[in-house]
Amino acid sequence: MGLSRRNWLYVFCLLSFVAVFNTLHFGLDDLTRGQTSVFVTRMIEEFTGAYTVLLLLPIVLYLVRRFPIGCDWRSFVTAHLCGLVVYTILHTTLLWGTRSALFLVLGMGHYDYGNMLWRYPMEAASDAIDYVLIFAIIVLFQSLDAAQRAKVTEAELEAKLSEAKLENLRLQLQPHFLFNTLNAISTVMYEDVAKADKMLAQVSDFMRLVLDSSGVQTVPLAEEVRIERMYVDIMKTRLERNLALDVEIDESAREMMIPFMLLQPLLENSIRHGLGSTRSSLDLRIDVRRENGSAIVRVSDNGIGYAPSGSWGIGLRNTTDRLAHLYGARASFRIEASPAGGTVATVVLPLTTKELT
Repeated sequence: MGLSRRNWLYVFCLLSFVAVFNTLHFGLDDLTRGQTSVFVTRMIEEFTGAYTVLLLLPIVLYLVRRFPIGCDWRSFVTAHLCGLVVYTILHTTLLWGTRSALFLVLGMGHYDYGNMLWRYPMEAASDAIDYVLIFAIIVLFQSLDAAQRAKVTEAELEAKLSEAKLENLRLQLQPHFLFNTLNAISTVMYEDVAKADKMLAQVSDFMRLVLDSSGVQTVPLAEEVRIERMYVDIMKTRLERNLALDVEIDESAREMMIPFMLLQPLLENSIRHGLGSTRSSLDLRIDVRRENGSAIVRVSDNGIGYAPSGSWGIGLRNTTDRLAHLYGARASFRIEASPAGGTVATVVLPLTTKELT
C-alpha cells in the first residue's frame, strides 16, 4: 500500500516548507555574522537536501510496506537498519552530486563538501533522524488512508444494505397482491369461466406494467395513477362490487415523482375495510396537492369507517418502511377516520421531479 497522489503532494509541500524555512534561518544567521555572500549557497544546500529526500522516499516506503510495525521484530530491526545505511549513503552521494552540478551550471565554481570519508558518517546522524521521521509520516498517512477507505467502504455497504432492504420492501408488494388475486381466480374459475378469464387478462396486463417498472423506486405520478386504476378494475371484477375511483391532482404537482405502487396498499386497505360484508359499492378518491414544498397525497373512501387496531398489515407497514428509507424524516404517513365518514390515509413526501433508483 503506497501513498496517494494527495499525500505525495503533502510530502512535497512539507519538504519545500522545510527548505524555505532552513534557507531563511541559516541565511539570516549568516547575515548576523556579516557573511553576505553565501545566501545562494544556503539555498542550494537546503533545497537539494529536501528534494533528494523526496527521490529516496520510495525506498523507505517499500521497507515500511514490506516490514511494517508488528512484524517479527528481528526482521523489522534488520530491514530498517539496512535501509538506513542504504538511505544515508545514497542521500549523501546525491547531495554531493547535485550540489556540485548546480555550482558548475551556475558558474559558482567547485562545491566544497569537505572530506567525503568523514562526510558519510557525519550525515548518517541527521539521516537517522530523518529516516525515523519519514517512517512515522508514512505510517501516519497510511493509517489515515486506511481509515478513509474503511469509512467509504462502510458507507457503501450501508447504502447497498439499505438499497437491498428497500428493494425487498418494493418487491413484497407484487407477491402480496398477486397471491391474493390468483387465489380469488382459483375460487371462481369453475363457477364463472368468463370472469376468471377476464381477471387473468387484467392481472396479466397489470403485472406486465409492474415488471416494466422493475428496478426503479419512483415513477411519474401519472404512471402511478394508471397502475392504481388497473388495480381497482381488477378488484372490481374480483369482488363483484361497484368500485369508483376519482382522481384529483393539483396542477403544480402533476410532474412529481412518487414511490412505485405507493398507493396500492392504501387502496387495498380502503377496499378491504371500507366495504365490509354488506356494502355493494365504494367510492375511492386520490387527491394530490402541493403545500410548502411538499406533496400531500390522500387516499380516502366513503366506507364503513376507520377502526384502529393493535397493528397494521404488511401493506401499511411496507408503506411506512419505504417512506422512511426513501425520504427519512422528510416523509410521514397517517391513517384516520374521515370527518365525512369513511377513512383517509395521508402521505406527506418531498415534492420532487427527480427519479430515485
